[in-house]
Amino acid sequence: MRKYFTLFFGVLFGVSSCQQKETKDFENKKQAQINANLKVINSLRNEGDNLIVSREVFHWIYFKNENEKNNYLKEVQKQRFVLVSSNKIEDKFPYQLQIKRIDKVDESSVNEYVIYLWGKALEYNGDYDGWETSVEK
Repeated sequence: MRKYFTLFFGVLFGVSSCQQKETKDFENKKQAQINANLKVINSLRNEGDNLIVSREVFHWIYFKNENEKNNYLKEVQKQRFVLVSSNKIEDKFPYQLQIKRIDKVDESSVNEYVIYLWGKALEYNGDYDGWETSVEK
């Protein structure tokens, strides 16, 4: 049986009248996402995972409206992300999207695609909530 490690990381977004504060908040949230990625990578490493073996990596993103969810999906599909599921749930961000792509899970690779997905979620008023993959030895 495969072990799965999951990172669910919700980010709350605030509005500031000061551009410098917004930039600092953005950079702090980005760094928090990178740190959270590292925790999952270290958990995989501790299980003996060969981080450079490509495998399915699943991602969850939530949106306030269906149009933003659909536009986000169209955008990330250009980068070979594939739809796994799309649901409506009872939540502040009710439009749930699960996507996947075959990727490596070394630190550099993860940060590249997760920060891309996270940033695109911000552009479409979404909430990137994390990633999951199997342990590959």
